[in-house]
Amino acid sequence: MNLSFVKKKNAFLFLFVTLAITACTKIITTDIGGSLIPPVDGITTFERTMDIVSKNATDTFTRVSKLADNILGFTDDPLFGKTTAIINVQLKPAIFPFYFPVSKDSLFLDSVVLVLGYKGVWGDTTKDMSLRVYNISNDDPLGNLKADSSYLTTYEVPQGEQVTENNTPKTVKFSKLNDFDSTGAFKEPTAGQIRIRLSSDYGNSLLKDYDTLTAYKNDTLFNALIKGLQIVPEKTSNALMKIGLTSYYNAADTNTKIAIYYHYKDRVTADKFDTSIAYFRCNTFTSGTANTIRRDRSGSKYADFIAAGTGNLNDSLIYIDANPGIYTRITIPGLDTISNKIIHHAELIMEQAPDLLSGNDQYLTPPALFLTPYSTDSMRRFALPNDVLFSSTGAMTNQSDYGCYPVSKTDPVTGKTTYTYSFDMSRYLQGIITRKEKTYGLVLFAPFNDFIYASETSGLLGSIAPAAGSPLNSAATGRIRLGGGSSISHKMKFHIIYSEIPK
Repeated sequence: MNLSFVKKKNAFLFLFVTLAITACTKIITTDIGGSLIPPVDGITTFERTMDIVSKNATDTFTRVSKLADNILGFTDDPLFGKTTAIINVQLKPAIFPFYFPVSKDSLFLDSVVLVLGYKGVWGDTTKDMSLRVYNISNDDPLGNLKADSSYLTTYEVPQGEQVTENNTPKTVKFSKLNDFDSTGAFKEPTAGQIRIRLSSDYGNSLLKDYDTLTAYKNDTLFNALIKGLQIVPEKTSNALMKIGLTSYYNAADTNTKIAIYYHYKDRVTADKFDTSIAYFRCNTFTSGTANTIRRDRSGSKYADFIAAGTGNLNDSLIYIDANPGIYTRITIPGLDTISNKIIHHAELIMEQAPDLLSGNDQYLTPPALFLTPYSTDSMRRFALPNDVLFSSTGAMTNQSDYGCYPVSKTDPVTGKTTYTYSFDMSRYLQGIITRKEKTYGLVLFAPFNDFIYASETSGLLGSIAPAAGSPLNSAATGRIRLGGGSSISHKMKFHIIYSEIPK
């Protein structure tokens, strides 16, 4: 659906603007560029800024399905606090009933390895990450993950016994994760794999404790006896990894699995042994998963700021991190009092208030943001009228032009890289001025896999992701502190370039 602001009833205004633009021959040099109307033919271009009101809000939550990259790791950020991301996943045979080639007495374990499909990392890669693996507990019904459910990131899956080999955490060195090695794992390429050796007791239980009369008979019995694995980070790293669990969006991506390496007695030749491997994977349709993401804000600058300014009507600092995370509410007073004007450009400008006390800004980089109206009448978020565009399939098409992505700049004093955002609200403002359309309060947040309504009254939901399987941000990855409406040095503001309509 196309939410263009130009309609037939405004044809006269559109024709006037078009003639004014095409009649110009001069260019005024401004910060905005050469898209402004020069002061000729009775048209003078003006510039003004309007104050805004910004207020930090609370944490929101999200759901991370098995089809999306799941998040794994730990960060300790002075600004936003601590984040712990845990993956819970069921890994199963491809088909049921599942058979090993010979009877249990002829099977011998070599090793068992949990393989995770590494898709990237956000944070400080100079620090190693340590991981432990546990069984999901059989004693708590909360461990019964359902394949047709997508769980909130606050969902806590009960932990069972540890199955990491020798109860020793696996150390992940980020510099080695993309190395290509075709010599190990039955000559399987290991680039993009995190390989965690599991205990022999766990491997033998998969090899010998179950058969086609029990867990390997069908999916129902498997779920009843084998709940899955929980991968937990130690609190030593400062990064979050993206892990692909299924090959739904990429058929070639089958990295995540349990690999059971074993040998067995040959059925024909005495004293001969054959080697083999069995893979259990995250099945798109039958495996349950839950990505638990804990946010601990205690002791952070955000927590201190909120505690100190609970009575503030207009916050000087705005904290936003990728969902599940903090968002903010913004209002622009006085928009509906602006007299009839031609709006050439209107933008909500915001800039980073950098952390000058630590080096975390260079690692914990900013997310893509999204600005959406929120109506207290309909209790819903929806596309900014006339400025957010959707395709006929319901997917947003102008994330970049709208201003979702951060733009870097170099601070002339400190030499550090900081980021700014500029949301284009030109057509929204023109609609308010010329057609007396409604003004709305705004919500600024860092979405994960979010949808918004096409308008306040529409029943159609549109995706704000740039592509299927590629959300605007991965869950929890990205954070930024911005100057708010009352900031002295990094003030958030509404900037307008306009012309008066000649009388």
